[in-house]
Amino acid sequence: MIRQLTENNFDIETIDLMIRKATIAYFIFTLAICFIITPWFFERNFFFNELLALTGLLILAYKRFKIGNDPISIYVTLLLAWCFLHLFTSIARQDSLYYYFRNSVIAYSMFSFFLGFYLLKYLSDYFVRIRRLLQYYIGLFIFLKAPTMLFERYGVSTLFPALFKNARYRFLPILLIIMNIIYGFTYDSATALVIALFLFLIFISPGYKFFKQSVAIIFIALAVLFIYLQPNLALIKNQFNPNDEKGIKEVMNSSQLLSIDGNTTWRLIIWEQIIVEKFPSNILGIGFGTPMLKYYPIEDYKKLSTLPYVMGGHNSYIYLFGRLGVLYLLFVIPIYITLFREYFYHKQFYYVNNQVLIFWSFFSISVMALFNPILESPVFASGYWLVLGLVARCIYNRKLSEKKLSIGL
Repeated sequence: MIRQLTENNFDIETIDLMIRKATIAYFIFTLAICFIITPWFFERNFFFNELLALTGLLILAYKRFKIGNDPISIYVTLLLAWCFLHLFTSIARQDSLYYYFRNSVIAYSMFSFFLGFYLLKYLSDYFVRIRRLLQYYIGLFIFLKAPTMLFERYGVSTLFPALFKNARYRFLPILLIIMNIIYGFTYDSATALVIALFLFLIFISPGYKFFKQSVAIIFIALAVLFIYLQPNLALIKNQFNPNDEKGIKEVMNSSQLLSIDGNTTWRLIIWEQIIVEKFPSNILGIGFGTPMLKYYPIEDYKKLSTLPYVMGGHNSYIYLFGRLGVLYLLFVIPIYITLFREYFYHKQFYYVNNQVLIFWSFFSISVMALFNPILESPVFASGYWLVLGLVARCIYNRKLSEKKLSIGL
Protein backbone atom coordinates (compact mmCIF):
# COMPACT_ATOMS: atom_id res chain seq x y z
CA MET A 1 0.00 0.00 0.00
CA ILE A 2 2.77 2.40 0.96
CA ARG A 3 4.67 1.46 -2.17
CA GLN A 4 1.61 2.15 -4.34
CA LEU A 5 1.08 5.56 -2.75
CA THR A 6 4.74 6.37 -3.21
CA GLU A 7 4.58 5.38 -6.87
CA ASN A 8 1.39 7.39 -7.35
CA ASN A 9 2.95 10.43 -5.70
CA PHE A 10 6.00 10.01 -7.89
CA ASP A 11 3.82 9.87 -11.00
CA ILE A 12 1.93 13.00 -9.92
CA GLU A 13 5.15 14.84 -9.21
CA THR A 14 6.62 13.75 -12.53
CA ILE A 15 3.53 14.87 -14.46
CA ASP A 16 3.48 18.18 -12.58
CA LEU A 17 7.15 18.76 -13.43
CA MET A 18 6.53 17.93 -17.09
CA ILE A 19 3.63 20.38 -17.22
CA ARG A 20 5.74 23.13 -15.68
CA LYS A 21 8.57 22.46 -18.15
CA ALA A 22 6.13 22.54 -21.06
CA THR A 23 4.69 25.84 -19.82
CA ILE A 24 8.17 27.37 -19.66
CA ALA A 25 8.96 26.05 -23.14
CA TYR A 26 5.72 27.50 -24.52
CA PHE A 27 6.57 30.87 -22.99
CA ILE A 28 10.04 30.80 -24.58
CA PHE A 29 8.59 29.89 -27.96
CA THR A 30 6.11 32.76 -27.64
CA LEU A 31 8.98 35.17 -27.07
CA ALA A 32 10.73 33.72 -30.12
CA ILE A 33 7.62 34.03 -32.32
CA CYS A 34 7.13 37.66 -31.29
CA PHE A 35 10.81 38.31 -31.90
CA ILE A 36 10.70 36.86 -35.43
CA ILE A 37 7.48 38.63 -36.46
CA THR A 38 8.19 42.06 -34.95
CA PRO A 39 11.89 42.20 -34.00
CA TRP A 40 12.18 45.96 -34.38
CA PHE A 41 9.65 46.44 -31.59
CA PHE A 42 10.52 43.63 -29.18
CA GLU A 43 14.30 43.88 -29.52
CA ARG A 44 14.56 47.65 -29.34
CA ASN A 45 12.15 47.96 -26.44
CA PHE A 46 12.56 44.70 -24.50
CA PHE A 47 15.90 43.23 -25.72
CA PHE A 48 14.36 39.91 -26.76
CA ASN A 49 17.53 38.84 -28.56
CA GLU A 50 19.54 39.12 -25.36
CA LEU A 51 16.73 37.52 -23.36
CA LEU A 52 16.60 34.51 -25.68
CA ALA A 53 20.39 34.15 -25.70
CA LEU A 54 20.53 34.33 -21.89
CA THR A 55 17.77 31.72 -21.63
CA GLY A 56 19.72 29.46 -23.98
CA LEU A 57 22.79 29.82 -21.76
CA LEU A 58 20.73 29.03 -18.63
CA ILE A 59 19.26 25.91 -20.25
CA LEU A 60 22.74 24.82 -21.29
CA ALA A 61 23.90 25.32 -17.68
CA TYR A 62 20.87 23.37 -16.43
CA LYS A 63 21.96 20.55 -18.74
CA ARG A 64 25.43 20.79 -17.13
CA PHE A 65 26.89 22.12 -20.37
CA LYS A 66 26.31 18.84 -22.16
CA ILE A 67 25.95 19.18 -25.91
CA GLY A 68 24.84 16.73 -28.56
CA ASN A 69 27.40 14.53 -30.25
CA ASP A 70 25.95 15.34 -33.66
CA PRO A 71 28.17 17.22 -36.17
CA ILE A 72 26.13 20.45 -36.16
CA SER A 73 26.23 20.78 -32.36
CA ILE A 74 29.97 20.12 -32.36
CA TYR A 75 30.67 22.71 -35.07
CA VAL A 76 28.46 25.29 -33.36
CA THR A 77 30.27 24.71 -30.08
CA LEU A 78 33.67 25.07 -31.78
CA LEU A 79 32.48 28.26 -33.47
CA LEU A 80 31.23 29.58 -30.15
CA ALA A 81 34.63 28.86 -28.57
CA TRP A 82 36.38 30.63 -31.47
CA CYS A 83 34.09 33.65 -30.99
CA PHE A 84 34.96 33.87 -27.32
CA LEU A 85 38.66 33.59 -28.13
CA HIS A 86 38.19 36.59 -30.42
CA LEU A 87 36.32 38.38 -27.65
CA PHE A 88 39.32 37.87 -25.38
CA THR A 89 41.99 38.89 -27.91
CA SER A 90 39.93 41.86 -29.14
CA ILE A 91 40.12 43.57 -25.74
CA ALA A 92 43.63 44.73 -26.57
CA ARG A 93 42.86 45.92 -30.11
CA GLN A 94 39.36 47.38 -29.83
CA ASP A 95 38.88 51.11 -30.41
CA SER A 96 35.93 51.47 -28.06
CA LEU A 97 34.26 49.24 -25.49
CA TYR A 98 30.91 50.42 -26.81
CA TYR A 99 31.65 49.08 -30.31
CA TYR A 100 33.26 45.99 -28.79
CA PHE A 101 30.04 45.10 -26.98
CA ARG A 102 27.94 46.00 -30.03
CA ASN A 103 29.95 43.51 -32.12
CA SER A 104 29.78 40.85 -29.38
CA VAL A 105 26.18 40.13 -30.41
CA ILE A 106 27.77 37.76 -32.94
CA ALA A 107 29.06 35.60 -30.09
CA TYR A 108 26.44 35.65 -27.37
CA SER A 109 23.46 35.22 -29.72
CA MET A 110 24.74 31.73 -30.51
CA PHE A 111 23.51 30.52 -27.11
CA SER A 112 19.99 30.62 -28.61
CA PHE A 113 21.03 27.49 -30.51
CA PHE A 114 20.55 25.50 -27.31
CA LEU A 115 16.95 26.72 -26.97
CA GLY A 116 16.09 24.93 -30.18
CA PHE A 117 18.20 21.89 -29.41
CA TYR A 118 16.68 21.21 -25.99
CA LEU A 119 13.11 22.41 -26.53
CA LEU A 120 12.26 20.66 -29.81
CA LYS A 121 10.06 18.08 -28.06
CA TYR A 122 7.66 20.83 -27.01
CA LEU A 123 7.42 22.53 -30.41
CA SER A 124 4.73 20.39 -32.03
CA ASP A 125 2.24 20.76 -29.19
CA TYR A 126 2.97 24.47 -29.00
CA PHE A 127 2.05 25.04 -32.64
CA VAL A 128 -1.13 22.99 -32.21
CA ARG A 129 -2.19 25.68 -29.71
CA ILE A 130 -1.17 28.80 -31.65
CA ARG A 131 -1.27 27.77 -35.32
CA ARG A 132 -4.74 29.18 -35.95
CA LEU A 133 -3.77 32.57 -34.50
CA LEU A 134 -0.61 32.62 -36.60
CA GLN A 135 -2.58 31.73 -39.72
CA TYR A 136 -4.94 34.68 -39.21
CA TYR A 137 -2.20 37.16 -38.33
CA ILE A 138 0.32 36.22 -41.01
CA GLY A 139 -2.37 35.49 -43.58
CA LEU A 140 -3.73 39.03 -43.17
CA PHE A 141 -0.47 40.93 -43.24
CA ILE A 142 1.20 39.22 -46.18
CA PHE A 143 -1.56 40.82 -48.26
CA LEU A 144 -2.03 44.09 -46.35
CA LYS A 145 1.23 45.94 -45.80
CA ALA A 146 1.70 46.65 -42.10
CA PRO A 147 4.25 48.92 -40.37
CA THR A 148 7.60 47.31 -39.60
CA MET A 149 6.80 47.50 -35.90
CA LEU A 150 3.92 45.07 -36.51
CA PHE A 151 5.31 42.85 -39.27
CA GLU A 152 8.92 42.41 -40.39
CA ARG A 153 9.40 42.90 -44.14
CA TYR A 154 11.21 39.60 -44.88
CA GLY A 155 11.87 37.72 -41.62
CA VAL A 156 8.37 36.27 -41.31
CA SER A 157 9.20 33.86 -44.15
CA THR A 158 10.85 31.78 -41.43
CA LEU A 159 7.41 31.03 -39.97
CA PHE A 160 5.54 30.22 -43.19
CA PRO A 161 6.13 26.43 -42.91
CA ALA A 162 4.79 26.49 -39.32
CA LEU A 163 1.37 27.56 -40.62
CA PHE A 164 0.80 24.02 -41.93
CA LYS A 165 0.29 20.91 -39.82
CA ASN A 166 0.79 18.29 -42.53
CA ALA A 167 4.07 18.43 -44.44
CA ARG A 168 2.80 15.77 -46.86
CA TYR A 169 0.08 18.04 -48.24
CA ARG A 170 0.53 17.77 -51.99
CA PHE A 171 0.43 21.48 -52.84
CA LEU A 172 2.38 22.72 -49.82
CA PRO A 173 5.64 23.43 -51.74
CA ILE A 174 3.72 25.50 -54.29
CA LEU A 175 1.90 27.36 -51.51
CA LEU A 176 5.15 28.25 -49.74
CA ILE A 177 6.64 29.61 -52.96
CA ILE A 178 3.48 31.63 -53.73
CA MET A 179 3.34 33.01 -50.17
CA ASN A 180 6.92 34.26 -50.43
CA ILE A 181 6.22 35.86 -53.81
CA ILE A 182 3.15 37.65 -52.46
CA TYR A 183 5.10 38.67 -49.36
CA GLY A 184 7.92 40.00 -51.52
CA PHE A 185 5.65 42.19 -53.65
CA THR A 186 3.57 43.42 -50.71
CA TYR A 187 6.63 44.59 -48.78
CA ASP A 188 8.92 45.39 -51.75
CA SER A 189 11.29 42.72 -50.48
CA ALA A 190 13.67 41.15 -52.97
CA THR A 191 14.81 38.82 -50.17
CA ALA A 192 11.42 37.09 -50.03
CA LEU A 193 11.52 36.60 -53.81
CA VAL A 194 14.98 35.01 -53.59
CA ILE A 195 13.67 32.72 -50.82
CA ALA A 196 10.91 31.64 -53.22
CA LEU A 197 13.53 30.87 -55.89
CA PHE A 198 15.70 28.91 -53.47
CA LEU A 199 12.75 26.87 -52.22
CA PHE A 200 11.86 26.18 -55.84
CA LEU A 201 15.38 24.79 -56.35
CA ILE A 202 15.03 22.68 -53.19
CA PHE A 203 11.68 21.26 -54.30
CA ILE A 204 12.68 20.44 -57.87
CA SER A 205 16.04 18.89 -56.95
CA PRO A 206 15.78 15.10 -57.36
CA GLY A 207 18.65 14.54 -54.94
CA TYR A 208 21.66 15.94 -53.15
CA LYS A 209 24.01 15.61 -56.14
CA PHE A 210 21.80 17.72 -58.40
CA PHE A 211 21.33 20.34 -55.68
CA LYS A 212 25.07 20.46 -54.90
CA GLN A 213 25.99 20.87 -58.56
CA SER A 214 23.37 23.59 -59.04
CA VAL A 215 24.60 25.58 -56.04
CA ALA A 216 28.22 25.15 -57.16
CA ILE A 217 27.41 26.50 -60.64
CA ILE A 218 25.53 29.48 -59.19
CA PHE A 219 28.36 30.21 -56.72
CA ILE A 220 31.09 30.00 -59.37
CA ALA A 221 29.12 32.25 -61.75
CA LEU A 222 28.59 34.87 -59.03
CA ALA A 223 32.23 34.65 -57.91
CA VAL A 224 33.44 35.22 -61.49
CA LEU A 225 31.07 38.18 -61.84
CA PHE A 226 32.35 39.64 -58.55
CA ILE A 227 35.98 39.28 -59.65
CA TYR A 228 35.12 40.93 -62.97
CA LEU A 229 33.45 43.88 -61.22
CA GLN A 230 36.02 44.24 -58.42
CA PRO A 231 38.11 46.98 -60.12
CA ASN A 232 34.92 49.01 -60.67
CA LEU A 233 33.82 48.53 -57.07
CA ALA A 234 37.22 49.73 -55.83
CA LEU A 235 36.57 53.11 -57.52
CA ILE A 236 34.50 54.10 -54.49
CA LYS A 237 37.73 55.18 -52.74
CA ASN A 238 38.40 57.91 -55.32
CA GLN A 239 35.56 60.30 -54.49
CA PHE A 240 33.79 58.89 -51.43
CA ASN A 241 32.51 61.62 -49.16
CA PRO A 242 29.79 61.21 -46.51
CA ASN A 243 28.30 64.53 -47.58
CA ASP A 244 27.65 63.71 -51.25
CA GLU A 245 27.05 60.82 -53.65
CA LYS A 246 29.95 61.36 -56.03
CA GLY A 247 31.67 58.14 -54.99
CA ILE A 248 28.73 55.80 -55.56
CA LYS A 249 27.80 57.59 -58.79
CA GLU A 250 31.32 57.05 -60.17
CA VAL A 251 31.04 53.33 -59.40
CA MET A 252 27.59 53.04 -60.95
CA ASN A 253 28.62 54.97 -64.07
CA SER A 254 31.63 52.70 -64.57
CA SER A 255 29.52 49.67 -65.52
CA GLN A 256 26.08 49.04 -66.96
CA LEU A 257 25.60 46.16 -64.51
CA LEU A 258 26.40 48.38 -61.51
CA SER A 259 24.07 51.12 -62.74
CA ILE A 260 20.97 48.90 -62.52
CA ASP A 261 20.35 49.17 -58.78
CA GLY A 262 22.09 51.37 -56.23
CA ASN A 263 21.30 49.13 -53.26
CA THR A 264 22.85 46.08 -54.94
CA THR A 265 25.91 48.11 -55.92
CA TRP A 266 26.38 49.25 -52.33
CA ARG A 267 26.18 45.64 -51.16
CA LEU A 268 28.91 44.67 -53.62
CA ILE A 269 31.09 47.58 -52.48
CA ILE A 270 30.73 46.45 -48.85
CA TRP A 271 31.59 42.84 -49.76
CA GLU A 272 34.62 44.03 -51.74
CA GLN A 273 35.92 45.89 -48.71
CA ILE A 274 35.53 42.88 -46.40
CA ILE A 275 36.98 40.32 -48.83
CA VAL A 276 39.64 42.34 -50.66
CA GLU A 277 40.46 45.52 -48.74
CA LYS A 278 40.67 43.73 -45.38
CA PHE A 279 43.14 41.14 -46.65
CA PRO A 280 45.28 39.75 -44.99
CA SER A 281 43.81 40.74 -41.60
CA ASN A 282 40.60 38.88 -42.47
CA ILE A 283 42.51 35.58 -42.61
CA LEU A 284 42.44 35.34 -38.82
CA GLY A 285 39.64 37.88 -38.48
CA ILE A 286 39.69 41.52 -37.42
CA GLY A 287 37.87 40.74 -34.18
CA PHE A 288 35.37 42.89 -32.29
CA GLY A 289 35.38 46.63 -31.61
CA THR A 290 37.46 47.34 -34.72
CA PRO A 291 36.30 49.23 -37.85
CA MET A 292 35.17 47.03 -40.73
CA LEU A 293 34.18 49.58 -43.40
CA LYS A 294 35.55 52.80 -44.87
CA TYR A 295 32.85 53.37 -47.46
CA TYR A 296 29.16 52.91 -46.78
CA PRO A 297 25.68 54.30 -47.52
CA ILE A 298 24.33 56.78 -44.97
CA GLU A 299 20.69 56.97 -43.94
CA ASP A 300 21.15 58.85 -40.66
CA TYR A 301 24.04 61.31 -40.24
CA LYS A 302 23.64 61.11 -36.46
CA LYS A 303 25.00 57.54 -36.67
CA LEU A 304 27.87 58.40 -39.02
CA SER A 305 30.64 57.69 -36.50
CA THR A 306 29.22 54.24 -35.64
CA LEU A 307 28.83 52.91 -39.19
CA PRO A 308 32.41 51.62 -39.72
CA TYR A 309 32.00 49.48 -36.59
CA VAL A 310 28.37 48.33 -36.48
CA MET A 311 26.98 48.52 -39.99
CA GLY A 312 26.21 45.00 -41.18
CA GLY A 313 27.72 43.51 -44.30
CA HIS A 314 24.35 42.73 -45.93
CA ASN A 315 25.70 39.22 -46.19
CA SER A 316 26.19 37.74 -42.74
CA TYR A 317 28.49 34.97 -43.95
CA ILE A 318 30.91 37.45 -45.53
CA TYR A 319 30.69 39.78 -42.55
CA LEU A 320 31.44 37.03 -40.01
CA PHE A 321 34.30 35.89 -42.21
CA GLY A 322 35.73 39.39 -41.92
CA ARG A 323 35.46 39.46 -38.12
CA LEU A 324 36.25 35.79 -37.37
CA GLY A 325 38.50 34.77 -40.24
CA VAL A 326 38.86 31.61 -42.30
CA LEU A 327 38.13 29.37 -39.31
CA TYR A 328 34.56 30.67 -39.37
CA LEU A 329 34.17 29.27 -42.88
CA LEU A 330 35.72 25.97 -41.81
CA PHE A 331 32.98 25.66 -39.19
CA VAL A 332 29.95 26.97 -41.05
CA ILE A 333 30.48 25.23 -44.41
CA PRO A 334 30.44 21.73 -42.84
CA ILE A 335 27.26 22.71 -40.98
CA TYR A 336 25.48 23.40 -44.25
CA ILE A 337 26.95 20.35 -45.98
CA THR A 338 25.69 18.18 -43.11
CA LEU A 339 22.29 19.84 -43.17
CA PHE A 340 21.67 19.52 -46.91
CA ARG A 341 22.97 15.96 -47.07
CA GLU A 342 20.66 15.04 -44.20
CA TYR A 343 17.71 16.72 -45.87
CA PHE A 344 18.08 15.00 -49.24
CA TYR A 345 19.15 11.58 -47.98
CA HIS A 346 16.51 11.31 -45.23
CA LYS A 347 13.78 13.56 -46.52
CA GLN A 348 11.06 10.91 -46.28
CA PHE A 349 11.79 10.37 -42.60
CA TYR A 350 11.27 14.07 -41.88
CA TYR A 351 8.13 14.21 -44.00
CA VAL A 352 6.52 11.50 -41.88
CA ASN A 353 7.05 13.38 -38.60
CA ASN A 354 6.51 16.85 -40.15
CA GLN A 355 9.98 17.97 -39.15
CA VAL A 356 10.80 18.75 -42.76
CA LEU A 357 8.93 22.00 -42.05
CA ILE A 358 11.74 23.00 -39.68
CA PHE A 359 14.30 22.42 -42.43
CA TRP A 360 12.35 24.70 -44.76
CA SER A 361 12.24 27.38 -42.08
CA PHE A 362 16.00 27.24 -41.71
CA PHE A 363 16.50 27.36 -45.48
CA SER A 364 14.47 30.58 -45.50
CA ILE A 365 16.42 32.34 -42.76
CA SER A 366 19.69 31.15 -44.33
CA VAL A 367 18.77 32.91 -47.58
CA MET A 368 17.94 36.05 -45.58
CA ALA A 369 21.49 36.02 -44.23
CA LEU A 370 22.85 36.14 -47.80
CA PHE A 371 21.52 39.67 -48.36
CA ASN A 372 20.86 41.14 -44.93
CA PRO A 373 22.56 41.69 -41.54
CA ILE A 374 21.20 38.66 -39.68
CA LEU A 375 23.97 37.04 -37.61
CA GLU A 376 25.63 40.35 -36.73
CA SER A 377 22.42 42.09 -35.70
CA PRO A 378 20.51 41.78 -32.40
CA VAL A 379 17.34 42.28 -34.44
CA PHE A 380 17.63 38.85 -36.09
CA ALA A 381 20.51 36.75 -34.73
CA SER A 382 18.76 34.64 -32.09
CA GLY A 383 16.07 33.60 -34.57
CA TYR A 384 18.70 32.08 -36.85
CA TRP A 385 20.48 30.16 -34.09
CA LEU A 386 17.27 28.92 -32.49
CA VAL A 387 15.99 27.44 -35.75
CA LEU A 388 19.39 25.86 -36.41
CA GLY A 389 19.18 24.30 -32.95
CA LEU A 390 15.80 22.79 -33.84
CA VAL A 391 17.24 21.32 -37.06
CA ALA A 392 20.26 19.94 -35.21
CA ARG A 393 17.98 18.20 -32.68
CA CYS A 394 15.89 16.70 -35.50
CA ILE A 395 19.05 15.18 -36.98
CA TYR A 396 20.25 14.05 -33.55
CA ASN A 397 16.93 12.31 -32.83
CA ARG A 398 16.88 10.55 -36.20
CA LYS A 399 20.36 9.16 -35.71
CA LEU A 400 19.48 8.11 -32.16
CA SER A 401 16.37 6.24 -33.32
CA GLU A 402 18.39 4.62 -36.10
CA LYS A 403 21.00 3.50 -33.60
CA LYS A 404 18.35 1.99 -31.31
CA LEU A 405 16.84 0.06 -34.21
CA SER A 406 20.24 -1.25 -35.24
CA ILE A 407 20.85 -2.75 -31.79
CA GLY A 408 17.30 -4.08 -31.51
CA LEU A 409 15.94 -1.76 -28.79
